[in-house]
Amino acid sequence: MKLVLASLFLSAICFGQDQYSIRDLKNGKFKEDSSHIYDLPFENKKRVFLVQAYESKMSHKGERALDFKVKKGAKICAARAGVILGVREDSDKGGLKDENLSDGNYISIKHNDGSVAHYWHLKKDGAVVSVGDSVEAGQWIGLSGNTGYSAFPHLHFEVQGYDATGHFKQLATRFYTNKGVIYLRPGKFYRTRH
Repeated sequence: MKLVLASLFLSAICFGQDQYSIRDLKNGKFKEDSSHIYDLPFENKKRVFLVQAYESKMSHKGERALDFKVKKGAKICAARAGVILGVREDSDKGGLKDENLSDGNYISIKHNDGSVAHYWHLKKDGAVVSVGDSVEAGQWIGLSGNTGYSAFPHLHFEVQGYDATGHFKQLATRFYTNKGVIYLRPGKFYRTRH
């Protein structure tokens, strides 16, 4: 039975997750698969609260992204090694108006398998890396903020990559935590593993 469930889950990851598999991810039902394991994008021993996860009703409906509540100016670290693909740090605007959708500061990191992690809502002048820099997992890359479409200081984290059919899409990600390797669930605190 476990093998069948794992097989169904891998199919969901590869061919597009339906509502049932997303619900199972939110409920922590799947513990093992072959997807990449990420570090939490914060400094060592940092404890963070996950406000929203995949398909959350506030603002993640139809999205596979995570919102971590952190104070403005918290250190953001690379969740995985890669090369800095994009950086924006010139905005000081944020809020819940449509025009704020294009105001967010971010850092994007391309990984060796072609996937890209996006770190959003960084503070103005909050990047400590530049396009083309190579970074290691756990390396400090920027400072959290409240720019773009944002109601409070937080880090919006998402990974996009290719599925088995060659489509570039948002991917569910699992993490190393002090609770083991897991998919994160909203409404819970997590601490980095080191």
